[in-house]
Amino acid sequence: MTSPGDLSSCSSAIQLLITGTAVSGSPLRIVQLQCSGSLQLPLCEALANGLQKTFPDAAITAADRQQAGADLTLRFVEQSQAADWVSGSLAWQHSDGRSGQGPVIEQSVMDGPLTADDLSDFAGQLLQHTELPL
Repeated sequence: MTSPGDLSSCSSAIQLLITGTAVSGSPLRIVQLQCSGSLQLPLCEALANGLQKTFPDAAITAADRQQAGADLTLRFVEQSQAADWVSGSLAWQHSDGRSGQGPVIEQSVMDGPLTADDLSDFAGQLLQHTELPL
């Protein structure tokens, strides 16, 4: 017969294999967003929310420059910005040295300035069209 301690270890191992997270709930991957500039703050928040939905087992952090310890670092590369329009792409660098950049995405509105919802949609498009190595 299996002892309760053996079952606990077994279920912890199964949890780790199936979900990629330990039973304690600590994430195994760290995704860091580099955020700076006036547009970056609301966009960074929208990107963080999108990343959390896409990678629910990852820890999402933000910093104004790259810091050690992140598995993946993302940075928004702005091409142009106005009150009602923004375009740019996501650049990424993996901890193993790989790097890349997604396509340029544009977002514009005709009835006023970009809102938080507009930036959330924009962040979703950036994440959807950028192949991230996670």
